[in-house]
Amino acid sequence: MEKSGFDSDLKERRIKLRKKRKKKSCLSQLILLLLILSLLTAAFFIWLVSRRNHPYQKYSEVEKTQWFEQTAAVQFYTPTHSLTPSQTATVPSSTPTPTFTPTKTITLTVTPTTTPLLQRKTSTKVVPSSTPLIQLNAEETKIIGTLKATTEVLPTITATPDMWFEIIGSPGAMDANLIYENAGCTWAGVGGRITDSRGDPIIGIRIQIGGFEKDEIREGLSGQFPVYGESGYEITIARPVQTFANPLWIQLLNDHAVPISEKIYFKPSGNCEKSLILMNFKRTN
Repeated sequence: MEKSGFDSDLKERRIKLRKKRKKKSCLSQLILLLLILSLLTAAFFIWLVSRRNHPYQKYSEVEKTQWFEQTAAVQFYTPTHSLTPSQTATVPSSTPTPTFTPTKTITLTVTPTTTPLLQRKTSTKVVPSSTPLIQLNAEETKIIGTLKATTEVLPTITATPDMWFEIIGSPGAMDANLIYENAGCTWAGVGGRITDSRGDPIIGIRIQIGGFEKDEIREGLSGQFPVYGESGYEITIARPVQTFANPLWIQLLNDHAVPISEKIYFKPSGNCEKSLILMNFKRTN
């Protein structure tokens, strides 16, 4: 009888021990399940936040580059009023349609033409040395004298005494292909940079070129064309390269349209290898 009682006690303890272990195992499984659910919930919220911060499909690098080139071409184009068809501004023939989402499309449409946009070379720091322009003959000199005399008769505005600019050296002509790799004979213009007396760039100076037919005047701003330097400017005078019957002139003005330099007369060459005229200005006081 004593042996039977001892065995019954041992069996009961073993049953209790199994129940205790089973309870602990269930509790551990429940905790593990809760931990997995927490991790999944956190991952889901992170995914939602990332979707909210990036709701649109980004432009590819090619699309952004094309859009920038087309926008810059429109922004920096110097409008003209000449009736000469060869001087009509041109823009790329493509019509890109950048898309943010499948349901919302923003389209930038540009009027196509047959003339390709000038492609600028990658090097923007080196400006090759220039060669002197063609010297004016006696008849052209007489025309310039007449223009100056006419200007002196008209009332003039006194330039601001604390700012005056002069051209550095003499105007020079070079091949535009050194700046625009596909220019050829399709383009002619004037470019350069404007600096103070120490050689530091000055941005925002107005540049005018006149002498065209019907008294047309074309304008530009220093700082728009860094290919010539930080304060570089550029103004188109012909598309394609052509000869001019009369000399042209260039002059600088301040924000109030007051002249801050003399009118400098020059005659462009009809030579395609001298289609870019370089004129750099420096402040003298």
